Amino acid sequence: MPTNTHHTAQHYADVIVPLSVPLLYTYAIPEDMPVQVGSRVVVQLGKRKMYTAIVHSLHTNKPANYEVKEIHSLLDTQPIVTEKQLQLWDWIAQYYMCTRGDVMKAALPAGLKLESESLLYANPAFAHAHTLTNAEELIYTVIHQNTGITLTDVQKLFPSEAVIATVQKLLHSGIILTGEKLLQGYKPKIEIRYRLPQVESLETLVNTAFESLSNAPKQQSAFLAFLDIHMKSKNPNFSISRKDLLVQTAVNLQIVNELVKKGFLKEFDTTRSRIDTENTETNAAKQLSVAQQSALKQILTSFQTHNVCLLHGVTASGKTEVYIHLIQHMVAQGKQVLYLLPEIALTSQIIVRLRKVFGNTVGVYHSKFSDNERVEVWNNVLAGNENSYSIVLGARSSVFLPFHNLGLVIVDEEHETSFKQYDPAPRYNARDTAIVYARMFGAPTLLGTATPSVETYHNVQQHKYALVELTERHSQVQLPHIEMIDLKIARKQKRMYDSVFSRQLIEKMDELLREKQQIILFQNRRGFAPYIECTACGHIPKCKHCDVTLTYHKGTNSLRCHYCGFSQKHRLSCVACGSSSVEQFGFGTEKIEDSLREIFPEKRIQRMDLDSTRAKNAYTEIIDAFEQREIDILVGTQMITKGLDFDNVGLVGILQADSLLNMPDFRSFERAYQVITQVAGRAGRAQKQGLVYIQTYNTSHEVLRAVQQHNFHEFIQRQIAERSAFAYPPFVRLLRISVKHKDQHKAEDAARTLAAHIRALQGITVVGPEYPLIARLQMLYIQEILLKIPRTQSLEQVRRVVAQAIQTLMAQPQFKGTVCVCNADPY
Repeated sequence: MPTNTHHTAQHYADVIVPLSVPLLYTYAIPEDMPVQVGSRVVVQLGKRKMYTAIVHSLHTNKPANYEVKEIHSLLDTQPIVTEKQLQLWDWIAQYYMCTRGDVMKAALPAGLKLESESLLYANPAFAHAHTLTNAEELIYTVIHQNTGITLTDVQKLFPSEAVIATVQKLLHSGIILTGEKLLQGYKPKIEIRYRLPQVESLETLVNTAFESLSNAPKQQSAFLAFLDIHMKSKNPNFSISRKDLLVQTAVNLQIVNELVKKGFLKEFDTTRSRIDTENTETNAAKQLSVAQQSALKQILTSFQTHNVCLLHGVTASGKTEVYIHLIQHMVAQGKQVLYLLPEIALTSQIIVRLRKVFGNTVGVYHSKFSDNERVEVWNNVLAGNENSYSIVLGARSSVFLPFHNLGLVIVDEEHETSFKQYDPAPRYNARDTAIVYARMFGAPTLLGTATPSVETYHNVQQHKYALVELTERHSQVQLPHIEMIDLKIARKQKRMYDSVFSRQLIEKMDELLREKQQIILFQNRRGFAPYIECTACGHIPKCKHCDVTLTYHKGTNSLRCHYCGFSQKHRLSCVACGSSSVEQFGFGTEKIEDSLREIFPEKRIQRMDLDSTRAKNAYTEIIDAFEQREIDILVGTQMITKGLDFDNVGLVGILQADSLLNMPDFRSFERAYQVITQVAGRAGRAQKQGLVYIQTYNTSHEVLRAVQQHNFHEFIQRQIAERSAFAYPPFVRLLRISVKHKDQHKAEDAARTLAAHIRALQGITVVGPEYPLIARLQMLYIQEILLKIPRTQSLEQVRRVVAQAIQTLMAQPQFKGTVCVCNADPY
């Protein structure tokens, strides 16, 4: 009798690898491997390279053009990336003209990725803290003895297919570290804890301890104290941290160590979660004013007809309190909320306010976190259970988190350029990406700011976005009084100090400092001096990799490039002619701080810029100190302009407004208005009207007049009219293509060839190629092509033509080594 043989169809997975490759790779799924969309799998690419990939889709269509390899191993029993996230990744890759691999690299914390060239290190904190299987111990020993070994080399030593899974398990446990983690200064949060040893009878243990410790009364007393805490806990598995034990029993560590040595206490290490799980006392949200209540009601009503609402409130109008009540409304419905901020510095202030109301249901996610901290937050959000965060507060990268039930997105300070990523790809705008992500959930987005961007306000005028306004400061506090200081007159009358401060500004600072008020000074340039010059021969030190002058940093006595990081020691004599006539020109935050210490030697002065906030908690420490009035004068760059709330700032000084106004960019006036208004808004936020001094050579400038008169509407209408007349966003879309090469002539030839291909497309305006403001960066010469695309033009068609033109260019041998970078909405 014939036998019926049933053949199961071969299944395949299309996967995303963390590389800048345009297509998905297809792999065969081994039988009995429960692969799901969104899971991580280990795949081989080429002869020896192994990568962690994300499963994008499943199917039964065998590729015809190449031999399909099998998936090496499955890392997850449950997906770590949701289907909505994958949809978002697809949209980002398409709109911002990058690859899905680029998006994957930006979206996933490094701890969830593992590549063949990943460097592996033993974690000394875990050397004796875990019981390992034979396979784990073998691999750990090799990594411990060969610090910085690559995953590829480990695979050569252990040909077993389980090697990657074992390494992944050791990484997840924190027993070994990847090179990336080590570079970030990563250290697992190890906590030493104590518990009673496991015995059949607690009574026998206690009696034995009493007898053995009869001649050691301090040890006996310490054991009794521990026993008392243990019994009160009513938990048979009770343990206590070393810190808490020493505090609660008032004994020293030597006594505790003796109890461990004698076997009456058991010491063990544990990795403490970086997620704050301690119970936080919560209070009811503050009562809203009449204006705030009206705004909240209007926002909720607008969500019935619009996906996006703009909350335009003047500085200190109480927008954050409106956000809190809106979040309460959404959380009560079981929804998740994403609260986006442009600057990591802001999270420290906002998190305190949110946790006072919502406790530990609020999570924080941003790039200053170590990799393991980000993995912990990712997994918490992914779990989607009662212990998951209801609210996530974060900078732009938090838009990639795996939400399950997103009900609201809040984008605070929506105008900020910090929401745009410029390098590396994906060059996305987190504000626009968040709006798209929210729509996938059917959730609304609230954009909040005192200075809306031109494109956002234009969308309001086109009725695409709803508008709600808060026109007065909370508690009827007046908007700050703004005065102009004419630097032309001040210099002519010799009323300047150190070429930085007008006498009028210094006198007012002295007056307010005597009244115990605090002062903020703004200068949008870090370092001591933008450049130095030999007055004998005219030599100016420049970066050897970029076409920029080197900035002088007095603290390190070095000349630095702020674009590539190149640095050299500052010499007192000219390197070109040997003359000692070397002078500094211009001023940055470091020089301002230095000068202030001479003028006000007894005052507490702090600088807040990229150089002073490199450490993880530096932002928080500076902001907390200023809040606690431990700092009298805070000097800073744009970091101090972004929504920070201080109640004792009597004066804000803007030291060089003209540098903001004279940038060669179509958005320079808009940016200048936003920055000056925002930094001015830090003044007088509590009870009395604040004061703002703006130092400028052009007191009649239209932007400065608009800021002084608090006349946003007239200013924005003028900007919209100018954009319309000269065909700039929001009336057209911009796509900037940067063509880069080490050889200047090849960069020019490649750019001309590419522009000629693109000009064949009808309906768009092609500007360039031209050199940008800085024509060479990191040894590469740059040519830029700007495409102005009408709103009526098919964006998909333009992307396709550009991609084909770049592909054609790169295929030509004479353009080998050329780099082409596409940047959609490059502003």
